[in-house]
Amino acid sequence: MIGKVRDGQKEVKCMNHDPENSKWGQYAPSGGCDETLFIDAKSTAGLCWRCTSRSVNNMRGTQYRDESE
Repeated sequence: MIGKVRDGQKEVKCMNHDPENSKWGQYAPSGGCDETLFIDAKSTAGLCWRCTSRSVNNMRGTQYRDESE
């Protein structure tokens, strides 16, 4: 990810980097997600925009196709 940590933020891996232990693991790409993101320093985890998009598309009934496969 291009960017830099700002005051009050921290950089973390997408919680789908470990799909087996993620609440949203069903939306992770095969092999897990390798995205990082900046979240509020008081937060404990975050979901990247790609995994969030997969979950929204799934709720709409749209089939998600993983580009990496």
